[in-house]
Amino acid sequence: MKQDTDFIITLATRNEGKRRELERWLHQRHSPIRLALNESVGEIEETGSTFVENALIKAQATPPVVPGGWVLAEDSGLVVDALEGLYGLSPFPGLKSNRWLTPALRDTLLAQAYPNRMPLDRMTDGGVSNTDLCYGILTLLGQNANRSAQYCCGMVLWNPADGVAIKTMESVALWVIEGEPRGTHGFGYDPIMLLRDDRGEPSQHTIAELSADQKNQISHRGKAFQAILAALANQTSQ
Repeated sequence: MKQDTDFIITLATRNEGKRRELERWLHQRHSPIRLALNESVGEIEETGSTFVENALIKAQATPPVVPGGWVLAEDSGLVVDALEGLYGLSPFPGLKSNRWLTPALRDTLLAQAYPNRMPLDRMTDGGVSNTDLCYGILTLLGQNANRSAQYCCGMVLWNPADGVAIKTMESVALWVIEGEPRGTHGFGYDPIMLLRDDRGEPSQHTIAELSADQKNQISHRGKAFQAILAALANQTSQ
């Protein structure tokens, strides 16, 4: 990296859970990179057709906090194989992972609202909690034997001064639990997700039952961040 400003990356997110996850990843690796938030940025409309396209839209809409600096954006979500095409979403819930469950649909599927179980979870403007989303997935799957799923992350590092965009797409194999959500760590769908090994066998503990260090070792967001930083090091050393 050539300049001090290259060490400061502005995040195109207001999600505190995502920021903490990436900062912890950097801290564990003793990286000189620092992350900053541009507090003046409002809600950004995601109109892309892929996770990477949405990430680029968010990156380009977020000014860096230092002149000549980089902006990091990501768009991530859950893909549940057995629910492919449901409600017209392919994959499901995919790009609509945080928005597929409307208040009306929540009331139809669940007949009640569930409060968020973890402090970093978000509530939609319509009052749908992340825990509602978890119960929605469990309800739709029912007793379906196919519980295969993936966490997907499209990530883009953007330099508006040079017009350079570094892109990557990563995923992590998962298995949706049967029964009640478990664990209070992480955020989003973590309480209903088990990791899968190379043979496809699910783990015993949900991602929300893992420590922050354990989650960072397997995070789809961490994998994407690692790929981005490797590409950045190659870009700035030329």
